[in-house]
Amino acid sequence: MDCIICGGKDFAAWGRQGAYEILQCRACGLGATSPAPSAAQLAELNRGACGGEERAAVYASRRSEIEGRYAAQLARIKRFKPDGALLDVGCNIGMFMKAARDGGFAVTGVELNAGCAAYGRENFGLDIRSASLEGAAFPAGTSDVVTLFDVLEHVPDPRALLSGVRRTLKPGGLLVVQSPNLDSFMARLMKENWNWLTPPDHLYHFTPGALVRLLENGGFRVAELRTWEPARDFTGNIYSSFPARGTAGRAFRKLLWLASLALAPIVQRSWWRLGRGGLIEVYAVKRT
Repeated sequence: MDCIICGGKDFAAWGRQGAYEILQCRACGLGATSPAPSAAQLAELNRGACGGEERAAVYASRRSEIEGRYAAQLARIKRFKPDGALLDVGCNIGMFMKAARDGGFAVTGVELNAGCAAYGRENFGLDIRSASLEGAAFPAGTSDVVTLFDVLEHVPDPRALLSGVRRTLKPGGLLVVQSPNLDSFMARLMKENWNWLTPPDHLYHFTPGALVRLLENGGFRVAELRTWEPARDFTGNIYSSFPARGTAGRAFRKLLWLASLALAPIVQRSWWRLGRGGLIEVYAVKRT
């Protein structure tokens, strides 16, 4: 196996989850799921993913948190592009598109899950194509902003996707990427129990350095990078990863969860500044 970022051939075993091993390139830090699933397996995974109603219920259960997240992301986007045409790739049911439309953007989305795409069209009146970016065949140079929230790690060929994004963007257009951080405090603490590992659904596992290198190789200039994660996800990961064996086990797990719930919001920002947040968020500009 050759690394898709640096071409390296030297990989170290990072961890294992079920039948899948996570290998990490010693040169650039990119993680890769091994063995890589076939195209048929990936199609089956997509068919088994949550439909529109199920995804809407998940959003509803975390509505205030997600709305706050989108507001913050839109505020950062507006520092680069205050308005214009925004394309959300892998838009799910279109909740971020809806927020961006309310914020003054002309929005379009693509989503492989046909049920989720239909839900966004029917319930929010959004222009969501049930296709890949390549399949949607948008004209070149038509987007001011393209967003890839929790998408790049699912894609068999991230370089090809980024090439398609770059073609779609106008000169100086903005790309926003979010992906789980293999070099995060949460990943290092939980290892194989890290909730955001999820092979074979996640084919690649990025570190901040690896993601920056991939984007720069693909014709983008990274303007801003931050790491972060919701406190709820951090504490929930800890809670779910410790078995509740007997009364003592359940009490210990509950105590651990309460301690992490109390401490995480206080200390999280310290490890975020060190690049150890569970999610990487990058704002990159198309180079001309």
